[in-house]
Amino acid sequence: MTKRLAVLAAVICGGCPARSPSASNPEAVVRAYAQAVKGGRYGEAYDLMSLEFRRRYDRAEFERMLKENNDDARSGLKQLEKRPTEVGVAAELRYGEGDRLRLVVERGRWKIASNPINFYGQRTPAEALRSFVRAVERRRYDIVLRFVPARWAESMTVEKLRQQWEGEKKGEVASLLKSLKANLRTPIRITGDTATMPYGDKHEVRFVREDGAWKIEDPD
Repeated sequence: MTKRLAVLAAVICGGCPARSPSASNPEAVVRAYAQAVKGGRYGEAYDLMSLEFRRRYDRAEFERMLKENNDDARSGLKQLEKRPTEVGVAAELRYGEGDRLRLVVERGRWKIASNPINFYGQRTPAEALRSFVRAVERRRYDIVLRFVPARWAESMTVEKLRQQWEGEKKGEVASLLKSLKANLRTPIRITGDTATMPYGDKHEVRFVREDGAWKIEDPD
């Protein structure tokens, strides 16, 4: 199982100057950033930005944004230079087939912050698709019912779902699941309370959000 730990720091910094920021000290990093910007050393400030940020904005664009928004930047620096009320450090463990587990530091120790046993989440279309595939694979048709849109839910039962997924078209279902699993990381287009995920040559998953939960309107 491939695992990747991405540590994200959300900080408001303060304190005395620091010459060289420490990777283990988020406050020092932000202090160094503030000092670099105040001193007009934009290249030095840019080097303190994450790889993800630098993929989105090159150095020239970063410097241009600072110069064009000079007043706002200086106002922000004043806030950064104040004593912090809190420094929060969080991490995200990515594993399995797109699953994520959030962790936070509490009193110097890492703690799990998200629900590790929420196997069938529906907070996002991508999460709903993973959960749907997992439920069908495990033949948890009671769970699959959660992903049926309201206009069809009243006429649908666990037994009907079982016949639909294990009956005469069992081979087609297995092929569909295989395709869906291969595309769990395919980009999804969200428009309000609907979403679509084109995949393969001519297939598309359609989603709909009802009462805050994403459901599968059509998996093919």
